[in-house]
Amino acid sequence: MLLHINIRKIANRFGLLFYLVFSTFLCFGQLIQPALKIKTSGAITDFLIDGSKITLSTDAGTIEEFSLSNGKRIKTEHLPEMLDFMGDPAPTKVYSIDKFDTKILIVTQGLHGFRNLLVADNNDTIKVIDATRNKLMIKKARFINNNHILLGLMSNELILFDINQKEIVYTSTISAYSFSDFYLNKNNQFVYTSDESGIIHKIDVKDGKIVEDFAGNNVDNVYRLVYKNGVIITAGQDRRVGVYNSKTGESYYLQKDFLIYSVALSSDASIGAFTASEENDITIFNVETRNELMKLKGHTSVITKMEFIDEYTLVSVADDHYLMIWKIN
Repeated sequence: MLLHINIRKIANRFGLLFYLVFSTFLCFGQLIQPALKIKTSGAITDFLIDGSKITLSTDAGTIEEFSLSNGKRIKTEHLPEMLDFMGDPAPTKVYSIDKFDTKILIVTQGLHGFRNLLVADNNDTIKVIDATRNKLMIKKARFINNNHILLGLMSNELILFDINQKEIVYTSTISAYSFSDFYLNKNNQFVYTSDESGIIHKIDVKDGKIVEDFAGNNVDNVYRLVYKNGVIITAGQDRRVGVYNSKTGESYYLQKDFLIYSVALSSDASIGAFTASEENDITIFNVETRNELMKLKGHTSVITKMEFIDEYTLVSVADDHYLMIWKIN
């Protein structure tokens, strides 16, 4: 009799285990491994997709280019070393990169925490902002056109900068909160910014004026935001994934159990991605229905940036030497 009861208990436990595993599988649809894993020279700080290639920057002072189809390294450029606080040579950390035609925009580490801004065009590199002289805490920089650059400062100021004249067109103070991120719309007419307030500001690039605010989804720092096809998605310190539809006025948030460090949107804004686990997994979800479709497993460090190449391909980088490419169709 006792043996019969024990067997039944064991069966019940196995049944419960099977149920939990099966429920998890149903919840996420599929568990996906990376289709391609690329190792770089240092921890990846930023990247941009340029056709069939991806260009990335690292904290080891390198700008590296890889093929998206096979992950093969195309080229690596090493920036000149800097002197650390002890006066010893050290790699120059790169914080942000962007590209316009043949020009590459590079934000690098300078003395006392200030940043340099470089523009590289083929073999010619000019320093348009000097850390020692200009003393700007630049967190992110993007081209607006061939001659103008938009800078996001830690002080939550936006600067429109003229490259040829090497002068500031305007400085716009967004709020008293610390700056987190910005994202330009497709034609660079508007920029969407985030900060510690949790509010998303839509700003006209030509004059730096706030056009519209989006609020209510996040109540703390928004680490990252993305704007695609009228939809804004946010990654919050409050463990919320915020979604605003600027076309319909609808908004909602997904409450999770872990800090949301990064988000992404497909070009038509139908599919979203976010990170929300200690295991550094990526969750893919349907933006309209809010249904979670699959989980991507492979990263072992905090994911810092993600970008959809197309509706079925996602690129992600973490605070380490690895870039991953995922097929989610």
